[in-house]
Amino acid sequence: MANGKRQMEEKKTIELLRKGDEVTFEALFNKHFKGLCLYAENILKNSSEAEEIVEEFFCYLWDHCDSVLINTSVNGYLYTSIHNRCLKYLRHQKVKQDYIDEAQYHFTDRELLSTVSSDYPEANLISKELGDKISNAVASLPEQCKKVFCLNRFENMTYQEIADRVGVSVNTVK
Repeated sequence: MANGKRQMEEKKTIELLRKGDEVTFEALFNKHFKGLCLYAENILKNSSEAEEIVEEFFCYLWDHCDSVLINTSVNGYLYTSIHNRCLKYLRHQKVKQDYIDEAQYHFTDRELLSTVSSDYPEANLISKELGDKISNAVASLPEQCKKVFCLNRFENMTYQEIADRVGVSVNTVK
């Protein structure tokens, strides 16, 4: 009998939520916010991002309460929604990091050190000095490190290509 009563309460909660009942929404928020934040933090390993995702979800839920489809329990819906949002966030972070890595890979020291023009002798002097410092720093590296650095920076080889050529693992190259 308790299970039937719980199902009736769930249906009533969903119905009131779909009608935009503020008291029901606030009760739902107060009951689940901390637990959802902890759940999201466990996935993301970042408490501020976790809290932001949960807050954004509740804003979305309130804005779209009239069209929300809850086919499971309210609890199941909330945790599944947060889980999916965390995974989406992590995928987005991976895409951002891949983009940054790719941009860094294509940016070479030669672009940084290229001569600005004869109209800017000070910039050319700074560029030359910087080039000399970089050359000295590279020259002071151990032979294997120097080889890996030069293959990556000056020949634009990928970590995998360098690993294959030098005969070490990709992680060692990184």
